[in-house]
Amino acid sequence: MRLFVAIELNDDSREKIAEIEKNIRDTGADVKLVEPENIHVTLKFLGEVSEERVREVQEGISKSIEGITEFRFYIGGFGCFGSPKYLRTLWFGVKEGEEKILEIMNKLNENLHQIRDEKRKPAVHITVGRVKSAKKRDVLLKEIERLKDVKIGEVYVKEIKLKSSVLTEKGPVYSDVDVFKI
Repeated sequence: MRLFVAIELNDDSREKIAEIEKNIRDTGADVKLVEPENIHVTLKFLGEVSEERVREVQEGISKSIEGITEFRFYIGGFGCFGSPKYLRTLWFGVKEGEEKILEIMNKLNENLHQIRDEKRKPAVHITVGRVKSAKKRDVLLKEIERLKDVKIGEVYVKEIKLKSSVLTEKGPVYSDVDVFKI
């Protein structure tokens, strides 16, 4: 099964992000936006994991959050990965609380490297869209600039989730495999 570890957002943050996604959609740019109910902070993408190794993943997650207590983070700022000429991914940033999320990400990378070894340094962000082509790129760049300092809100983290992702023609369908209280 295709697995990842995530922090889910609260309804208020998802609603605000959905409003901004509408503005992005209205630009006419060729962007595949993430459905509001699927928006989350990915702590670690694991990829395809056999049923036999799920217990190993669960143990690695438990070990990674030992000593972590409930915390808050603030979603703010908007940007993109790629260059102005070749936009790839649209994201919201995490302001306050980023260090706690990075701590968890680094521990997950350490404790689950045998499942998926991450070569890149973790970057805390919330993916909201993938740019498919250069159509209306200039309009999209203006919207990114306009939203660069946007404030979404605060999320209180009491748990992280191991989630499965089933890819369908209409997009991914996520479901909880396990929930880990912190």
